[in-house]
Amino acid sequence: MSREPGLPALLAEARDEVAVLGEILDLLYLAAEGLGDSPGAALARGAMLARDRLDQLRDLLREARPPP
Repeated sequence: MSREPGLPALLAEARDEVAVLGEILDLLYLAAEGLGDSPGAALARGAMLARDRLDQLRDLLREARPPP
């Protein structure tokens, strides 16, 4: 019988995933900026907006504490 991970492990994994997604969005933004045209600008804006939402999620995860 496998044991499911507890909340502290899940929070740590979620924080790691947020960090990875942040790096991907940063790369996407840089690539979009390199395009230099209207679709590139729209893609860069989308990456910035997604990064803002991800930063909000990161803040929530930092505040999250498992119950005692």
